[in-house]
Amino acid sequence: MSIQFIHIGAAPCEEECAQVNHADYAECSQRECFVFKRMLERLYPPPNPRAWLKVKSFPHDFGSYREVCVCYDDKDEAASEYAFRLERETPPEWDAIARYELLWHGRKTHMLEAAARGEIHEDEIPARYLAGDFPALPANKTLPELCRQFPL
Repeated sequence: MSIQFIHIGAAPCEEECAQVNHADYAECSQRECFVFKRMLERLYPPPNPRAWLKVKSFPHDFGSYREVCVCYDDKDEAASEYAFRLERETPPEWDAIARYELLWHGRKTHMLEAAARGEIHEDEIPARYLAGDFPALPANKTLPELCRQFPL
């Protein structure tokens, strides 16, 4: 077994993403990579345990940067095909669910930080943000439809 990996990116290639030299890079890149990985796993489920997506950090002149990578056993044909297909067919934009998840995570972070600063009480934070994970969202909905059905 020989594990290889291919860089997919920090976000879809036609989308803005966190920049390494910005003060909020660590938080923003972590959120973006996490959501990007979830989107790719949803749209392109790995065929078997010999292929998976992982957020990896790499050294850079300004510190470290993060990217989603597809890891695969190059001796496994299905895993290799999956990795190269994902590299070739990575969506150029966020889908509606990923856009919602980015908004949701940003809202959750904002509320938790406001509570930590004493601007609001923790009991004022809606339970949906304390649950820990994103809401289960239906596929084939637009972002406005998701926001109406699952208010932020």
